[in-house]
Amino acid sequence: MSASGWERARILITVKTYPEVSHKYLETCCVAGIRLDTDPVRHIRLFPVPHRLLDEEQQFGKYSIVEVDVRRHHVDRRPESLRPNLDTLRVVGMISSRAGWADRLDIIRPLIQPSLCSIKRRQEADGTSLGLFRPARIDSFQLAEANPWTAEQYGIVNQTDVLHPDHRPLEWVPFEFRYRFRCDDSACRGHDMGLRDWEAGQSWRKFRRSYPAHRLADVLHERWWTKMITPERATHFFVGNIAAYPRTFILLGLFNPTVASLTAPRQDALF
Repeated sequence: MSASGWERARILITVKTYPEVSHKYLETCCVAGIRLDTDPVRHIRLFPVPHRLLDEEQQFGKYSIVEVDVRRHHVDRRPESLRPNLDTLRVVGMISSRAGWADRLDIIRPLIQPSLCSIKRRQEADGTSLGLFRPARIDSFQLAEANPWTAEQYGIVNQTDVLHPDHRPLEWVPFEFRYRFRCDDSACRGHDMGLRDWEAGQSWRKFRRSYPAHRLADVLHERWWTKMITPERATHFFVGNIAAYPRTFILLGLFNPTVASLTAPRQDALF
């Protein structure tokens, strides 16, 4: 670690949310991952990351491996939060989805928690703000009406278009993607949570250009329920809390290994 607090980190990206309008940064994503150069591996959050405004060679997908200089975040005091020096960010690898996500699972398995309820109890005890768990059951998926952007938010988007004319304008997504589920926890009363995954917003952008408006909800439901939540897949949820409301968690992404890979004998760790 340097005298200024910067250190090099090697990170497997597991979470990238759909961009949000930001007064300070124009737009930002919630980016989280697993730090591979620590023993044991651990969850980390990178903020701020205006992903769409990065140089093309710096842009990354989920399950990319990146190296970047980081230091403790002086504003966001959540224990997993780090400030990246984006000028130093390099994409150096990718963990594939082969063999039912077995390679990804080998890295991520040590961080799986018993339930969202247990993650929330850890938050109260030690400030934990990121977690991964497999729900006992997932009851339903629905599309709910999203809150519209304010005039101020549209103004920031227009400002982004002026400052970064080579980038496509950020689009408001009119839906919330919501799952209802229960934890494997005797105290669980059930949860109804919205999904902020980049891929959810992008699926709306893609499908609205390919399907008539009256079919869009059905196609999205098929993508995020019928094809995603299946008996062959051991669906887990990545969750994170909101800095200003630390007891409030949201769904950041899905982790979807096959049941066969989850129950197979463990391999030696890749890292």
